[in-house]
Amino acid sequence: MVTTLLLLVALGLYTLFCYYKGREENDEETDDDIVCEQTDNDVEELGNCSTRVLVMRTLRNMGAEPELDEKENFRFQYQGEHFMIEADNDCLFINVYDLWWYHLSTYCDVEEFARMQKVVNLINSYSSCTVLYTINKEAEMIGIHSKKNMLFIQQIPNLEGYLASVLDDFFKVQRTVITEIEKMKVAEEQQ
Repeated sequence: MVTTLLLLVALGLYTLFCYYKGREENDEETDDDIVCEQTDNDVEELGNCSTRVLVMRTLRNMGAEPELDEKENFRFQYQGEHFMIEADNDCLFINVYDLWWYHLSTYCDVEEFARMQKVVNLINSYSSCTVLYTINKEAEMIGIHSKKNMLFIQQIPNLEGYLASVLDDFFKVQRTVITEIEKMKVAEEQQ
């Protein structure tokens, strides 16, 4: 019984040692140290590219100059619009955001807020991007944002085109939200 217990403790300590040793090695490796060149001859190399490096490389290939914010998120401009990408090397999915592209004052009419809320719910029923609103009490603003969670791996052909098509969806969602809000305003005025 004592021997089994000592064996389990030793095995647990060895597991912890290996875990922390592996974490130290991963911490020493920076995004710039990881090479992720895609070649047709070496399929095993495809899995070696970290998600963050893949995002950085793809954005640069698209002509965007990403910058890291205080939370290590990528911020960049695409066709004049400001976007943000959350990417983690432990995950094969990224979150893409288009923040504060429409806003209302917190002192707006109840009808205006209700109209915006109805349109957000309507768009979310069929859009590939999620539309949401937040309230910034300090700035006294209600902002509308868009978000998309997407798979982002090197095995996807033409990553630049893939990301560009997703970013283009954000523009479509913006136009649709603004158009629907205006349609509701006109319909209410005609009543």
